[in-house]
Amino acid sequence: MNEIITANGIEYTAQNVSTGINTISFTLNDPAADAEAAFRNVKALTVGDEKGTGYGLYPDVEFESLTINADASVTITMHIPTKMERQIRELQVSQAEQDEVIAELYGGGAQ
Repeated sequence: MNEIITANGIEYTAQNVSTGINTISFTLNDPAADAEAAFRNVKALTVGDEKGTGYGLYPDVEFESLTINADASVTITMHIPTKMERQIRELQVSQAEQDEVIAELYGGGAQ
């Protein structure tokens, strides 16, 4: 059964969509010339059927890997961050912002 993966506003026809522990994987039927580049910066994706009915929403994903199969199809695996991974990412962003403000206060800006 074909499924439709939508990422960055582009629809891809896929098969073998499966979720695992903190991952979603799918095989592209007609892979883009550079499938890795197409999915490297994807931060969210949806899964639906060929009739346009969506049934999977993944609002926070990160590119994990690409596998070229023997039949020349491509399998993409996206990582679904855990709650703790999301919290750490948010803390890192917050810390970087604080460091920048402190540098400006004490040194007149980062050098």
